[in-house]
Amino acid sequence: MNPILPASAAVATVLIVEGELLVGNDFRLALLKAGYEVLDLAESGAEARALIAQVAPTIVVLDVVLKGEETGIELGHWLSEQHIPFVYFSANRPESVMEAAKVTGAFGFLHKPFCETELLTTLEIARYRHGQDEEARLRQLQMAVNSALVTLLDRDQLCLAMATELNKVVPFRMLSLRLALLDELVFSWVTMQKNAAGDFEPVAVPMSTRREAIERFQQIMEQDSITGIPIEQGLFTGEALDQLCEHSPPARSSRDNFGMQSLVLFPVKLKQRRSYATIELACREPNGFTSKDYKAVELIIPQIALALDNLLASEEIEARRRIKSTELAIVSAFCNGRDLHEIAPAVAAAIHPLLPLDYLTLYQVGEVLGMTEDDPGVYRQGSAFLPLRAADVVDLSDEQTRQQWQQALAALKLRMQLPTLNVGEAGRTARASNLVPQRYSEHLGGLQSSMYVPIHIQGQPRAALVVSSKIAYAYTEKDLRLLQDLSRTLGLALENLLAYERIKSLSERLEQEKSYLVEELKNSYNFEEIVGTSSVMQALFRNIALVAPTDFTVLITGETGTGKELIARAVHNMSKRASRTMIKINCAVLPPQLIESELFGHEKGSFTGATDQRLGKFELAHGSTIFLDEIGELPLELQAKLLRVLQEKEIERIGGKRTILVDVRIIAATNRDLQQEVAAGRFRADLYYRLKVFPLVVLPLRERPEDIMPLALHFLPRISKKLGKPLTGITAASVQQLQHYAWPGNIRELEHVLERAAILSYSPTLTLAETLEPTTVGSRVPAATEGVRPLQDSMRAAILTALAQAGNRVRGSGGAAELLAIKPTTLEARMKKLGISVARE
Repeated sequence: MNPILPASAAVATVLIVEGELLVGNDFRLALLKAGYEVLDLAESGAEARALIAQVAPTIVVLDVVLKGEETGIELGHWLSEQHIPFVYFSANRPESVMEAAKVTGAFGFLHKPFCETELLTTLEIARYRHGQDEEARLRQLQMAVNSALVTLLDRDQLCLAMATELNKVVPFRMLSLRLALLDELVFSWVTMQKNAAGDFEPVAVPMSTRREAIERFQQIMEQDSITGIPIEQGLFTGEALDQLCEHSPPARSSRDNFGMQSLVLFPVKLKQRRSYATIELACREPNGFTSKDYKAVELIIPQIALALDNLLASEEIEARRRIKSTELAIVSAFCNGRDLHEIAPAVAAAIHPLLPLDYLTLYQVGEVLGMTEDDPGVYRQGSAFLPLRAADVVDLSDEQTRQQWQQALAALKLRMQLPTLNVGEAGRTARASNLVPQRYSEHLGGLQSSMYVPIHIQGQPRAALVVSSKIAYAYTEKDLRLLQDLSRTLGLALENLLAYERIKSLSERLEQEKSYLVEELKNSYNFEEIVGTSSVMQALFRNIALVAPTDFTVLITGETGTGKELIARAVHNMSKRASRTMIKINCAVLPPQLIESELFGHEKGSFTGATDQRLGKFELAHGSTIFLDEIGELPLELQAKLLRVLQEKEIERIGGKRTILVDVRIIAATNRDLQQEVAAGRFRADLYYRLKVFPLVVLPLRERPEDIMPLALHFLPRISKKLGKPLTGITAASVQQLQHYAWPGNIRELEHVLERAAILSYSPTLTLAETLEPTTVGSRVPAATEGVRPLQDSMRAAILTALAQAGNRVRGSGGAAELLAIKPTTLEARMKKLGISVARE
């Protein structure tokens, strides 16, 4: 490739335009003798124009009278328009000719016959005057260009003004400005073309050519050196243009797409950052530019460079302002949004003015915040961003598809930990290699570019910000760095949101613990000590001291009223979990449909009435102890879930999609014989053996009579303080009754007997209000050991007996409902529950 570069020849060239050949030859000889170079001798104006079109002379010697229709005066006007100096010579000088010649702007006049000295002097003066005029004209042009360009801060407007001003210097058909910012790896290309009216307007370069130019720029930048970038300059036409087009997509576009046959390329040196620019002027004529044209435009390039530097500086300032504005908008979105699915559209709307977006998602943010829903994602529809869930993109009802989707999401996890730009072939490869981007691209009508950067939370890459666009090559390395900056703001916002959620959760938990403690304190139990001096109680205390420091499960058994809850509290208070509140739940008082929610909690909307998320007792007891009283009443279906807690140390809320690890020590208590319950199929054997790690048996009061008086004397001051009565002791007769009574209600009954006596007592020495009948040893055996049948069996037998006596009639006079003294509807409900049916006539 051999571009035509402007020559710096010192020899002046002269074109002689003379209708008389002999006179013209005299001029030629005189000029050659003086050292001038004579281009040629033209006899007419048409011949002169043709010669000048091939090579522009330094100066023209012009006769007023020429052959052909065109006069020297008319040719003089044309030479002035081309900024070519000329000198007239004529045989005579009529006044009219002189006036007409002056208007043309000639630089001198010669009279025939000429004097050689006069000829040379006139030519030198003309050349000097023309040089001064050209310098002044270029200075004015530079000032005009500078004034027109320096205040413009928009690329399209700058290119339009540039084309308009340069066209005043050198006529052309098309202007292209190609700007490369090396640090940002950004390549931009703006083209202006002259329309039929002679005005310049922007034209679109074919996308394939633009893509090819960008890919070539990226390949060159992989060398990481500005020296590897080819910066062409000079005049290109004919073979030189063809050679240039072989490796330059922009030049090939000018020739093939717009029909340009001549190009001049000017490199523009910029001071702003590591950058370079190229200005291309093009026309459709094969010899549309001359070396003189090139030098004329080259003088204006410094003004263009200054304007471009101002433009880049302004763009950088504006970019920083927009980034700060976007960061503030992101922070505002997190402050004003109630949840991530409301925050995500606001974040996308904030980023969209900086980066073209058709889809945005916050990958794995839901997992970080403990959400059970999909990661928040939005797509653009017009100017609005709308939620887009995975179920809208892929059918997750199919088990195989759901597994493939989960595997694809898991495969993305490692990718998302590094900032990645996917455009061009890299984007196509990324979409083809994973089901998730492939399905989202298909659903949204073809996503062609994407970027993702990790979001660091507490110093670790816990999530990722993903953006995608339908535009090919929508993003650059500069955009990737911008997205990384925005991810830091997102990370801080998510950390604040995570801290807020934790504070909110802890506050709710603290409030629930407070409410729980208030309810417990209302029971007025004295948990500071357990009264018991008997040997069996001392042995129990030793066992409590042994098991309390461990985290093993404890099963407390004993009759009603023996103080099983006090034993549980003693175990908790002597354990390493004593700093946290022990959580208690009575499995017998809650209906089956609520006990699961009470134990394990539920998600918002998981069932009718679940208007808010609720923490279960196991979550509330995390790091502490949970006391499951009346464990024998727990429904069978919940026993399996409790077994999972014991085995796996994890729970799952009702309506939840993830498991929650819990660190809870379990203490269970029951007044039932769980071995009999297991044998009857009402209690799971595996759960029983899981609970019976360390059993504690609390004996009934009748089997440790030596504890009766210490307990009575312990209750007496408490009752005295509660009633405001002075109570100093118990009468001897009352003591005898207390010691010989069987106490089927155990310690609770003892306390209530003393409270009743204290209310009715008028003396400081307490006398029992009623006589307690002594019982023999045989009668002290609890009724439960005499083979009493379970309540369900007794109820079934009673109903069947009543039906038999009533002739299988439920309603009416003499019916089974009347015999059992219950409503017919109640009887029918119980019969249905027990599976009893009667033959109807």
